[in-house]
Formats: sequence, structure tokens, C-alpha cells
Amino acid sequence: MRHTGWAAGLVVVMHSLVGHAAPWSVSFEGGAEEDSNVQRVETGPGLDTHQIASGVVRVGGKLDRRDRIAGGTYAVVLSALARMVDSDEASSENVMLFAGDLRYLRPIEDRHVSLGVAVAAVDALPITNEVGARTFSNLGADGVLVLDGGNDRHLTVGFGWRDFSYKENHDFDWSGPAASARLDLNLWAPSGGTRSLELAAYAAFEAREYNSTALADACAPDAPASDSCSAGTSRTRRDRSQRIGAEATYTGRVVATLGYQLTVIDSNSFGQSLIRHRTTASVTRSLPWNMFGTALAILQIDQFVDGLVVKKDLQRSEFTSLDDENRSSLQLRIGRPLTAAWSVETRGAIWRDLGGNMDSSFRRASLYLGAIYAR
Repeated sequence: MRHTGWAAGLVVVMHSLVGHAAPWSVSFEGGAEEDSNVQRVETGPGLDTHQIASGVVRVGGKLDRRDRIAGGTYAVVLSALARMVDSDEASSENVMLFAGDLRYLRPIEDRHVSLGVAVAAVDALPITNEVGARTFSNLGADGVLVLDGGNDRHLTVGFGWRDFSYKENHDFDWSGPAASARLDLNLWAPSGGTRSLELAAYAAFEAREYNSTALADACAPDAPASDSCSAGTSRTRRDRSQRIGAEATYTGRVVATLGYQLTVIDSNSFGQSLIRHRTTASVTRSLPWNMFGTALAILQIDQFVDGLVVKKDLQRSEFTSLDDENRSSLQLRIGRPLTAAWSVETRGAIWRDLGGNMDSSFRRASLYLGAIYAR
């Protein structure tokens, strides 16, 4: 693979960080993967796409520090992840993702209230092509208020601004205000602390103003929704993105989580409104021979309020990070520690699209093997 030299260079850099990062918490990972649909495309009648299977090299690392300063607490998390494929046809998939997160909280005298700030930045950069697949940048800043109710009860409220840039098509760039709230509760913890049940509930809102104009419905009254019968307008596209959700976590001999998230996007542009239901369930437990395993299932159903107007291809994919996939999936991870710092891990996953356009389908499977260093 022509990119292994570049990947090895990143490993050397991360290893040097390990030697000089104390008292930071440091981890890095490297491994190889086989991906049956490395470009994450849908296929079907009317779509000019086909699946490309390819080997993939992944290399990345993370620095994490938490401490006290000026009467408050801070957390700094910096990470980098590279994904490189062994296919000239899919060279746009060679992408580097950088992310940084800074949070600072300071309590107000003796009250159970803390004020602070949170700043986050993510930038996905192409490695070999001028524009990489799904490359983007995302900046966010929030003022944060935390109410401490004692007994592991916390309410966190944030107000701030987001600025998103989609490098493949700047019509999808947007910016606007954002608000969020999260409630964390410890519902049950018998004496001894060996078991517990926790609940996290959250809500978020973003008012997005896009770098493009809204579309209008120009289809005949009885005709199905289609991008071929939409019409342009002079109005700026504006969306309201709203999310609510909850997740319960049981910790005992196993760690099990069950969560649900509802996302509603209300757009003034024809075909862009969306209702998304996303249910997740996972179980982590110890296995024989000093191994541990995690099974994760994600069920996602998308409802397009105006019908499926825009074909779901590479240019229209909603993208969260280099690894996150907005599809229904089954994933299995098995790891085994080798030393106090080193471990090996294998991951397998399949993805499917269980909703949307019945004339197209999304199929993807991957198998990964890698090593992890953490201290």
C-alpha cells in the first residue's frame, strides 16, 4: 500500500508525543481494515454509483488532560485520525481528521452552580486529492451553566454558535445559534457501589442559515416528489434542527445501554425536511481468556416529509465524523490487553438502510484489526 509510509510517520509522531506528554493521558491506535463499500454509496436504478471494496489503513491518537486552574476545572482533548485506502478510484477517501475540545467550569462561591465555556473545532482534510470525500470543518462555542443537585444529579445548559463548512459543496455551508440541555441522574445504586442505573436525557436546537437559496415545490399535484420538478427561489435556505433523546445505562457484571433519539429538521427548502428515529442498544462484558467484548445495534428510520427529493449520494450525505455512520447497523468489538499499556482489538460491522427510497439500497461491511496504546 503506497500510503503505509505516511501512516508509519504518523505513528512515530504519536509515539514521540507519548514520551513528552506527561501528565497528559495519551492513546494512539493503528490498524488495517477491509471495507466492502469504502465510498459509502447507495446503489440502484437511476444511480450512477457502484460499490468499491478496498483495504484501509487507520492511524490516530488522542491527548487528554484534566486539571484545576484559577479556582475552576478544565479539560483539553486533542485528537487526530487518518484513513487511507488502497484504491486509486477511491483516493478521495484518504482523509485526515483533526479535533479539539476545550472546556472550563468555575463554581460560584458555595452555591451548587458552575459557569464556564466550551469550545470545539473539527477539521477533515484531504490527504491526496484536492477535495476529500465528506471533508468539512465545524466550529462551535458555548457558554455553559451547570446545576449540581447532589447525589449524582446534574443539569447542564449551553447557549452558543455553530459554523459548519462542507468542502465538497459549499451550498451546504451554514451557521447560526445553538442551545442544548442535558440532565444526568443516578437512578439506582445499592450499597457497595458494584451496580448502578443511570439516565441521561438531552435536548438540542440549532437555527441554521445556509449559504444557498431555498427550493420550492414545482411538481404536479399527483406527481411523486422529485428533484427534477423543484424550482429555485430568492429566499435564503433556513432550517430548524431539533433533537431530543434519552439513554439508560446499567453497570454491573455487564455494562448495558439503551437509548433513543428523535431528530426533526424543519426546512423552508423543498425536500430538506426530515424526521429521524434512532434507537441504540449495546452490551459490554468480560469474555474468556482475558478478553472483553461489545455488541452494538443501531436502528435508524428516516422519514422525508416532502418525499425523497434529493438522491442520497456522496454529495448529499450527512456527515458527523470520520467513523460515524448514519445508518442502521450491527457492530461487534473484541479486545484483549497484552500489557498494562498495550492491547489488540478487532471490530466487525454491517450497515444497511432500512428506510427511504425502495429503489436504492445501502450495503456496507467492514472488518478491522489493530493495536492500541493507552496510558
